[in-house]
Amino acid sequence: MKKSFIIILSVLAISAARANAQSESDFGTWSSIQLVKSFGAPYAMARLEHRSFDNLRSTECWFAMAGGGYNFNSWLKGDLSYEYWSIPSAGKMELHKGVLCFTETLKRDGLAVALREKYELAYNPASKSFSNTLRTRLRGQYKIPDSIFTPYLMYEYFSSLDGKGWIRSLHYAGSDISLGGGHSLDLFYMYHLFDQAGHTAACHLLGVGYTFVF
Repeated sequence: MKKSFIIILSVLAISAARANAQSESDFGTWSSIQLVKSFGAPYAMARLEHRSFDNLRSTECWFAMAGGGYNFNSWLKGDLSYEYWSIPSAGKMELHKGVLCFTETLKRDGLAVALREKYELAYNPASKSFSNTLRTRLRGQYKIPDSIFTPYLMYEYFSSLDGKGWIRSLHYAGSDISLGGGHSLDLFYMYHLFDQAGHTAACHLLGVGYTFVF
């Protein structure tokens, strides 16, 4: 398990190093609030997120999510959700998304490695068009003994299923912080690479997320 974790950290570090070779860059923030209601194996969830860019001067987008899922066993869960997106940075575009997600997690001695596969079907009412995206996310984390901190590294790759190839990739370094009673914070730095008019652009991001599980 420790060897697997070291390999994952190496892959994420190499990805981040390649990302730093890009030229155009920006700075922004991602902030979110998420609620999760557990019913044993089943659960319900809701999320609200805001994203800024243009060196904090503008709103890139915001979205609201509602859905539910099921813990099939100790290492596999799946969920289905609906998302409404408002994207001022793209000419006040609106999107409706249906999202199907499965996450596999292996744990041992405070270490956890998770692989998430997420399929998104997005509908644009303005153009009456659909798009299909597959998102693959790899996350390695370590729970520090007798501590509220669980630091992690994470990498996510977005691929178009409509023949357009790579869309974006996200490179995270952060930590979950347990506040007790089901409350937690997620603080992270992200290097975001994305396609912009046929060339690669980048954005440095600071993020904070609050989650309440009850």
